[in-house]
Amino acid sequence: MTDGIARRLNVQTGLGVSWSDNFKSQDGLIANRGQILVHEVGVSCTCRSGDLRDPILGASGTMNCSKCENGWLYKKSRQIMGLMSGISYQRQLNDEGFISPGDCVLSVSPNLDKPPTDFDRITFTWPEPIGDGQIVVRGADSGRNSKLKKNEDLLHYAGAELIYCEDDKGREYTESDFSFDGRKIVWHNAPKKNSRYTIKYMGYVSWIVFATPHSRRDRDISLGSRIILRKSHMVNLRTELNQTPVDKVKYGASVKA
Repeated sequence: MTDGIARRLNVQTGLGVSWSDNFKSQDGLIANRGQILVHEVGVSCTCRSGDLRDPILGASGTMNCSKCENGWLYKKSRQIMGLMSGISYQRQLNDEGFISPGDCVLSVSPNLDKPPTDFDRITFTWPEPIGDGQIVVRGADSGRNSKLKKNEDLLHYAGAELIYCEDDKGREYTESDFSFDGRKIVWHNAPKKNSRYTIKYMGYVSWIVFATPHSRRDRDISLGSRIILRKSHMVNLRTELNQTPVDKVKYGASVKA
């Protein structure tokens, strides 16, 4: 009886457990319990300012840059395995800084080559409900963005399925009135221009690595990073319209673990 208790305490404290046990445990947990995710490398766009001798451009990039998304480029799409866990609905302060309600934690395998780093983008490969709905002004986005047609509006995330949609006059709209095209709503029977409507939908949520990942090591061996993610619409002001991260790797040959 006492042997079992001693063994349990050793496991909880790490005493008597070698780094290879931790490595195998972490790698096995990700492989068996993880989800397939899309990982894109986030890198600064050349429209951003370089140093003090480059005072013309802003730190977040020029608003009329057609290459980037709010000053960042997203490249090298691939599929990876990761374990996602939620954050409580209270604001927290930890080693990575303040964590806001709705942020989540990603753990990746210690075997993963080139794990996610600062401002990389992670996208779910399954649809989830998008909050309590998004408020959209009919036609406002097409007036600001030349890539949108007059019958198109813009969502935070690529839509998969409608839950509910209603305008400011109380009229309900169904999927017979519009269709999803990536992050675009293509209207067939649209509300009046400049009217407001709310739409709740299932979508492919994307996240940004907004804090430097926390390294976990045991005897100089990596156990995989602990990565804090924030929803991309809270970080990026501008995102591309016609292609989603899921589309980029839809026909990928393998998943990195």
